[in-house]
Amino acid sequence: MVNFSLSNNQKNMIRDIRLLAPQLEKQALEIDSRHSAAFDYSLVTELAKYNLLNPLVPPEYGGRGFDYFTNALLMEEIGAICPGLATVMVFNCHFTSILDMVGTPEQKAQYLPLFTHKQPKLAAVALSEKAAGSDVGNMDTQALLQDDCYTINGQKEYVVSGAIAEVMICFATLDPIRGRSKMLALIVPGDAKGLKAGQLRKSMGIRYAHTSELLFDNVTIPVANRIGAEGDGYMIVTQAIDRDKVLTGAIGVGLARAAFAKALAFAKERKQFGRSIYDNQAIAFEFSKMAAQIESARLVVWKASWLIDNNEDFTVAASIAKIAGSAVAQEVVGKAVDIVGGRAYLEGNPLEKLYRDAKIFSTLEGTNHIQNAIIASLL
Repeated sequence: MVNFSLSNNQKNMIRDIRLLAPQLEKQALEIDSRHSAAFDYSLVTELAKYNLLNPLVPPEYGGRGFDYFTNALLMEEIGAICPGLATVMVFNCHFTSILDMVGTPEQKAQYLPLFTHKQPKLAAVALSEKAAGSDVGNMDTQALLQDDCYTINGQKEYVVSGAIAEVMICFATLDPIRGRSKMLALIVPGDAKGLKAGQLRKSMGIRYAHTSELLFDNVTIPVANRIGAEGDGYMIVTQAIDRDKVLTGAIGVGLARAAFAKALAFAKERKQFGRSIYDNQAIAFEFSKMAAQIESARLVVWKASWLIDNNEDFTVAASIAKIAGSAVAQEVVGKAVDIVGGRAYLEGNPLEKLYRDAKIFSTLEGTNHIQNAIIASLL
């Protein structure tokens, strides 16, 4: 039975995050303005204090053990504070969800507890390549099996937290000609010999999400680090993305909610021609439309999360949630900037940052064009 009421634990989690929000948002704006190549650990450290940096880790490994619905609630809250921070968390969740889904008991016991300490640890997923973005089957990174070890060679692109990760999952193929049918997933320590960070990717938005190339030059790891069987890589990555694209939708809802709140406060305070601009029906109706858009996107994110938690078919719902969340982020923050006007376009204004942040979410975790193709194929 569908139930829209939140548990006391969920309400308390939301309350606690909102108490932290003003300080975290201030820090996020300062970090964004520096344009620094160095990663600032202050935001992830704050979340690690509450064991919220990787909340999908099961309790038996020291984690919070959130279900997807609770994690979507958390991602909305963090998305309202700093979408870049939320993106870092999504890729931590990628690692955890893959390991929890198909990892061995030994792999789980070795790696999952790393992400439950107050000293923050980050994970990464090395998947995309220059010629293998949406078409992950067109992968060139190759793994060769020799003497119970895999040797990895290749180059990965747009790896969030890749240069600073404690550990990552690298997707490679045993045979580039056969592509996806020979893909496999391998756990690679962040300090593995032959693993090098390539060029740092300086992005328009979500600057907190430290993103770079990764170069694999004869990186050798034991067979015990393989997740699942040889040839399972494509199935593993598609199932993980299907789950975690819902979290991207939740971030979009949070971003839209933050932009909405900032514009609404401005509209009710800003006086023009003797009254607040909110008292103009044209402006007030814009806010009613935005409120409806945000609530609609939130509900499809909740539905997709509920389907995941109840082991129902969630593929179409996840794509819809991702489209809805990313679309509402761009639409609402665009309207918010229009309403607030020139000051919202100035560097250092929270809306200027959110405007830049919003654009990536129609691309992240599978472009919205790909999501439409998935939905159409399953109708």
